[in-house]
Amino acid sequence: MVDYFLNGLSVDIIELNWRLLQERMTKVGVVVPQRLIDGTRNFKDGAAQLLLEELYRHFTGRHVNKVKPAHRVDLSDHAYQVRGL
Repeated sequence: MVDYFLNGLSVDIIELNWRLLQERMTKVGVVVPQRLIDGTRNFKDGAAQLLLEELYRHFTGRHVNKVKPAHRVDLSDHAYQVRGL
């Protein structure tokens, strides 16, 4: 396992960098739901925003005041699975 982030856009490098980031967050006590990490890594609409909000809550102890989203954030692959039928 490497101790530094790698530059690149391949799936393998992206997954390696996310694993490293998760390990570092765990070491310092930052717990982020896996679904937020997976959603962000897989470019799910709204996932990165939710991940940043979770990190904000963790580091500040405050909640983000926001307007209700126009649509429900779906971090699953349901739409992709249905499209393939």
